[in-house]
Amino acid sequence: MHYGVDTLPFGGVGLSGMGNCHGKYSFDTFTHKKSCLIKNYNPLIEALSASRYPPYSENKMKFILALMRKRPSLPGVRYLPHLALFGLGVLSAYLIQYLSQPGAPKVRSWLGLGQ
Repeated sequence: MHYGVDTLPFGGVGLSGMGNCHGKYSFDTFTHKKSCLIKNYNPLIEALSASRYPPYSENKMKFILALMRKRPSLPGVRYLPHLALFGLGVLSAYLIQYLSQPGAPKVRSWLGLGQ
């Protein structure tokens, strides 16, 4: 059965069997995910960020520790996305109310599509 339908996993995991041995399951069994950073090695950026490479002098260590120091968060910044979304909702309601009044400019004329 397992060799007839090779997309099905075969076996168990741990003490219950041999593991998953077919297709994607085999690949997932014998590999592990890890992160990989792909970046552009711009010479200007590398020159500006050269302080991250050893040897670390006292000035380099002060600079790195200053960058890593926990900064106090500004009050209210945590709620900024919610306030922005609320503002968009209020603006949308106002525009709908304004555009639904008689004599209001039509959206088609704003887009240059005529009446």
